[in-house]
Amino acid sequence: MKKEKIILYSIISIVVSACIGFVYFFNSKQTNSISDLKNVNVAKLDKIEELESPNKKQKLTIYLAGGVLLKSDYSYIGQLTSKDNKKKGKFILWLSSEPYNVRWINNKEILVNEKQININSEIYDFRNM
Repeated sequence: MKKEKIILYSIISIVVSACIGFVYFFNSKQTNSISDLKNVNVAKLDKIEELESPNKKQKLTIYLAGGVLLKSDYSYIGQLTSKDNKKKGKFILWLSSEPYNVRWINNKEILVNEKQININSEIYDFRNM
C-alpha cells in the first residue's frame, strides 16, 4: 500500500509539473515568436554588440533573440539608432543563429555576410536570403 501511494504521488507530481510547464511555455515571452521586425521589443533581449558608423553618428546594435529551450532556436536582431536620439530606432537586420559577419562600409551601407545593405532603404532578413 505504501509503495502504491508513492507511485500515485509521483504520477500526480509529474502531471502537475507538466501542466505548469505547458502553461508557462505558451504564456511567457520566452518564445522566439518574432513574426515581423517591427514587433521586436529590445528591452527583453540580450545585447551582443554595438557597431558605430564611420562618422560616429549612428550605431548598429545586435541583440540575441533567444529561443524557448535554453535559447536553442535563437537568432540575432540588428537595430539602427541615431547617436543624437532624434530618430526612433529602426530594425534593419534579422540574422540566423549561424555565425555572422557585419561591418560598416560607409555611413549609409553595411556589409552583412558578404551582402551589401543600404541602411536607408533595405533590410537583411535571413528568411528571404
